[in-house]
Amino acid sequence: MPELPEAVTMATDLNALLSGQTIEDVLVNYDPIVASDKLAFGPLLIGQKVDSVNNMGKWVRFCLNSGGAMLAHLKMTGQFILGPWPGSKTGTWPAHAHAAFNFGQKEALFYRDTRKFGRLRAFSDVGLKEFLLELDLGPDANKLGPEEFFQRLLRKPKGKLKQILLDQSVVAGFGNIYCDEALFAASISPHRSISEITRDQAYTLHAETQRILNEAILLKGSTVRSYQSLGEDGTYQSQHKVYGKAGQPCPRCQTPLVRSSIGGRTTVSCINCQK
Repeated sequence: MPELPEAVTMATDLNALLSGQTIEDVLVNYDPIVASDKLAFGPLLIGQKVDSVNNMGKWVRFCLNSGGAMLAHLKMTGQFILGPWPGSKTGTWPAHAHAAFNFGQKEALFYRDTRKFGRLRAFSDVGLKEFLLELDLGPDANKLGPEEFFQRLLRKPKGKLKQILLDQSVVAGFGNIYCDEALFAASISPHRSISEITRDQAYTLHAETQRILNEAILLKGSTVRSYQSLGEDGTYQSQHKVYGKAGQPCPRCQTPLVRSSIGGRTTVSCINCQK
């Protein structure tokens, strides 16, 4: 699943490509991909200029000159690619592409999603404000100071640390990859109760999350399965220490890394190094 570094990478690449461009036409060939008002989706976008593209945690946000926006949540396999405009719903589309956006350029922008779990939403300025209030998204994980990070963790007095980090209302952008990597780097067990976390431990974890997230952004994210940004793979996966490496020796102590489940999410950690 694309997490914060991947969403930042996509938003940065899309902003460079689309900022100042006008959406001339929109096609959707798989209606469930649109999670907002389906009839209003095209009309809210066509004729609008893209002021900028940025991210909100794992979301990619296309900011429009109307004050509204298109939001994309990529779930497991969502991505944006370029290709020739298909002309119609029955035209020639890239494999697994479900929405197309014509900017009057040589290539159109497609939303592609093999698993079809991702969703697109379009909003007016008023609708956007209402949705963001309902979403209750926390600040991006890479934009917090150490004390704010600690205080936001304390908003959830019960639960295991990894569960709290994955709660997007606490801190936005974490998924399995960067949770597992940051907790290993900080030598903290993902099973540790949030009530046991001290300020010093939270500060250490904060420092490691900032380092890892920023390094991952510089390397354009982690391509573990299908993630790409406009057709380009990320390379941070070569830096992973524990994610996806259950059964392999810990890079610190050589103890076999252990797979477990926390809140239904697969977790990999070292039972020796992460107390």
